[in-house]
Amino acid sequence: MINNIYNKIYSSPKLVLMEEIGKNLEFILKDKIKNIFKAGQDILIEVSKENLYQVLKELKENPELKVNSFQSTAAYKISKKNFLIINLTSFVNNFSVLIKIEISSRELENGCTEIVNALGEFYEPVNFYRDRSKLISENSDIKIFCQSLDGLDCFDLNISTDNDVVKEAYVDIDISRVVGNHYYKGLEIYNLIAYISRFDWKAGIFPEICLCSAFEELLQLKVPERARYIRMLLCELYRISNHVYFISNICNILGYDVAYSLSLLERERVLKLIETVTGSRIVPNFIRIGGVKKDISKEIISSIRKSLPILYKNIRRIEKIIIDDFLVIERLKNIGIIGKEIALDYGISGPNLRASGIRYDLRKDKDFISYKDFSFTVPICRTGDCLDRVLIRFNEIFQSLKIISQIINKFPSGAFIKRINLSRIEFKSEAVSHGIECPHGLFKIYIEVEKSNINSLIVKGPSMNSLILSEKILKENRLEDINLILASLDISPGEIIST
Repeated sequence: MINNIYNKIYSSPKLVLMEEIGKNLEFILKDKIKNIFKAGQDILIEVSKENLYQVLKELKENPELKVNSFQSTAAYKISKKNFLIINLTSFVNNFSVLIKIEISSRELENGCTEIVNALGEFYEPVNFYRDRSKLISENSDIKIFCQSLDGLDCFDLNISTDNDVVKEAYVDIDISRVVGNHYYKGLEIYNLIAYISRFDWKAGIFPEICLCSAFEELLQLKVPERARYIRMLLCELYRISNHVYFISNICNILGYDVAYSLSLLERERVLKLIETVTGSRIVPNFIRIGGVKKDISKEIISSIRKSLPILYKNIRRIEKIIIDDFLVIERLKNIGIIGKEIALDYGISGPNLRASGIRYDLRKDKDFISYKDFSFTVPICRTGDCLDRVLIRFNEIFQSLKIISQIINKFPSGAFIKRINLSRIEFKSEAVSHGIECPHGLFKIYIEVEKSNINSLIVKGPSMNSLILSEKILKENRLEDINLILASLDISPGEIIST
């Protein structure tokens, strides 16, 4: 049924697709659900705890739905009521489902054991959310504490070994407490924009765009074309910066000083370009609801144009240095392998998913900013090992350079923002979910608003899924490869939130 109206991965048009899927879900689930409606990019289903098992069974096992990927779960509180949001995805049919369940305070304190057990019947990654303290203490003989290397500094690792081979691995994220549950309470929306970028300080523009796009969807606000182009330009500059930094981390672990130094130099070049546009490198605070903070000048566009061939040449050189080194290739090859099915089951996204042979990229969605205006390829690899995850970053850098070249050669004229007075806007009681293709994968925000208040705000980045998967792919690998495998997953510490 769904495959008849939707051809594989990319939508046409997305709104019609979502409406059709919503009707199908409502028909299939019938009296098992309380309510169902479109919430931005996702379909929100309100379910009682008693019917959860049957709903999960239908979503996972019905061949018309194939909701086979667990994305995330998060609890939040509105007034005196507690809720749990479960995010599941069908990559085959390109839709996501949010399941909303009301829970008691006691259930929340006990870790929602019944709900986690029901989810665990269908989705293996949910085992990460069980109480594993006894399991870890009985089955681990080495504890590796968080490390100074960026990306490995947000968790501890417990492992059991047989000689120098990992037999079991358990990730402990108790040290990761970025923010409290109600950090957004009392914040005005514009202050929230500056705050939200801290969830991904490697590429802070993406959380800002995601948040503003969610509100624009609530307001049904069309962003000026010039503003969309500026947003895409920054997205691709930050994507290059992130990927080059990823390569530098890999080279650092390998002890490959020449490639490491060259990578840092090229990242610095990209960060300077970003700074000329936004005035900042890490926390841009540049995106606004309705557009961007300020326009981009012809001089800046000219500077970016001159830098593109230099970046291309120098990053090609770094790629050649790494690929031509037989010892480096042998070190990266056939370790930390992620197969297609495992990648889908664990809900990983972005370059890690594409390295496993699945061509999925939100930028190819026709409703996503204005990427439909440009020609670019979504590169994939086949094996899904550490080598593929390095190669995919190089390929994506070159595609980003291609996109930037097209952007600056057809920069439209016009306004850079559609100004609105948020202080005078009152929303109905609404929920919206919005996702964006960030350098690590799918970054998503879920918001519930009423009048001028944000009742709930849930941030979900792709790094948590990659970290959960690391417990599986570290098995049967050597101790000396642990850091390399973990670094190849490109974990952003700001996205790892322990509550």
